[in-house]
Amino acid sequence: MKQLFTLVIAFFCIQIQAQTSYTSDDYAIVGSKFYLTSTTDFSTDFETTGENFVWDFSSLSGNSQDSLQFRNPNTTGYIWAFIYNQNNTNLSSTKSETTSMNAFGQSLGITNINSYFKKTGTQLTQVASAYKIDYNGTQIPVTNQFTNSDVVYNFPIDFGDSDTDNSEFTIDIPSVYYQNKTTERSNVVDGWGTVSTPYGTFPNALRMTTTLTENDTLALLGTGIARVIRTTRELKWFDKSQKYPVLIVNQTFAVDTWTTTSVQYLDEKRDFESTALFAYTPVYPTVGATVYFQNMSTNANTYAWTFDDPTSGDQNTSTEQHPSHVFGAEGTYSVHLTASNGTFTDEVTIPVIVGTSDVKNPKSGQIQAFPNPFSSQISLNQEFESEIIVQLVSISGQILFEGNTLDNQDFSDLKSGIYFLKLISDKQTQTVKVLKQNQ
Repeated sequence: MKQLFTLVIAFFCIQIQAQTSYTSDDYAIVGSKFYLTSTTDFSTDFETTGENFVWDFSSLSGNSQDSLQFRNPNTTGYIWAFIYNQNNTNLSSTKSETTSMNAFGQSLGITNINSYFKKTGTQLTQVASAYKIDYNGTQIPVTNQFTNSDVVYNFPIDFGDSDTDNSEFTIDIPSVYYQNKTTERSNVVDGWGTVSTPYGTFPNALRMTTTLTENDTLALLGTGIARVIRTTRELKWFDKSQKYPVLIVNQTFAVDTWTTTSVQYLDEKRDFESTALFAYTPVYPTVGATVYFQNMSTNANTYAWTFDDPTSGDQNTSTEQHPSHVFGAEGTYSVHLTASNGTFTDEVTIPVIVGTSDVKNPKSGQIQAFPNPFSSQISLNQEFESEIIVQLVSISGQILFEGNTLDNQDFSDLKSGIYFLKLISDKQTQTVKVLKQNQ
């Protein structure tokens, strides 16, 4: 009996020792930099979890990579009293990413995105964000303080922990951009054990499931966009040997099921095959107007542009990431972009149709799609009295979808790139160019 009691105690001690605890000291600090490799192996079972569990994701295959850098908030380039106060924020992060928003044909580029946190021994809390909106050649800095901060993590993180927090912020740039967003964040630490990725094996892992319910109200250039209520989920694996989750899986909830939309794992710096892609605004440029190019390329750090406009002299080319150009004559210009990294190069050519200033463009009644770029669903800016046929067509001419409506159609699985919406009625056929980008 004494031996049995001793074995039970020993087993209990082994279990306690095996369950790791992830503390504030184990998370990123100023100067931390991470490389996150993305994969499209979405069919993998990421959901199953448990105690003393073994997750083997070593066969994931990467296809692109982001860099994530943590900095001192007052070195991020924004002149803002809030970030110069250590009582407000002491850590910031950026992926140096670029994105865009588009509604009813109006487009805004968003660059230099930064998130600001207050990290203490007991919490990591997002308290603010900042970015720059590129609108018709003007960069508008947006500095946003949360009215209710977002408690991302409570430290220490231990198996069995659970917590719920609510956050809110409002951004209001009159006549340009308005956003009010509330978020309910629920964290549950629902597994511990060993996790393997292509980067390595981590024997002291904790698995956290985070459910986010977001309520987003937007207006762009004075035009309101339908309120968006979405539920998403993040599955994250932490290990004390790393200062950032070693694996992050993002999922969306639709049709009573969770669908994986992105997967990233911690990695060393790698070069992956480049993909060249860009969009431009205005969608219907006129002679003499400035056209702004939004670079949507992936896995690239050098860029070479040719605007097919030799009369513009040395302005016919550019090496900027997001250049602009003024076309001096009416016509169709084949704008060419070469995007490269140290190992790979890709090219894309997209026609830009420039009209004269006396042509009203878009035409009255012109169909427009939004959001554009889109990631999953597309809507149209008007309803139709007569029956129409809607086709989504690839740039090579392949019909990928055909139906009478776009309602509830999910295009998440499409590759990033340019597509065309064809709207066919008994009176006319209209074509709208749309850009697919991953979330």
